[in-house]
Amino acid sequence: MKNDNPEVNDADDLRTRLSKERGPIDYLEVQKFFAKGVILMVDAQLDLVDVAEKIHADDTDCIENWISAKLVVRAHDEHAKKWLDKNTRFEAVTMMPWLLVQEIDKSYEEKTHE
Repeated sequence: MKNDNPEVNDADDLRTRLSKERGPIDYLEVQKFFAKGVILMVDAQLDLVDVAEKIHADDTDCIENWISAKLVVRAHDEHAKKWLDKNTRFEAVTMMPWLLVQEIDKSYEEKTHE
């Protein structure tokens, strides 16, 4: 069954595109984004694609709630220092101008590559 509602199709297309673009990345690869001040850390209890969709939709109320609850935080110098020291790996997706990241739990990553 074809959906003729372009808004629904656009949302589905966006979600599919973001899901395909989502992937792992090392801190050394995201340093340039940190230098530009465009990294948003997303708490593990949120889904990166969901957050990217809310940013795309400019869902201010939802985003402000996440920021107030510290579930979405703009990366700062202390984060960068910790990430550099540990060469942290992230799951990341881009929603211009932001790079949304979540730290990858090394024990989880080791289990998925066994």
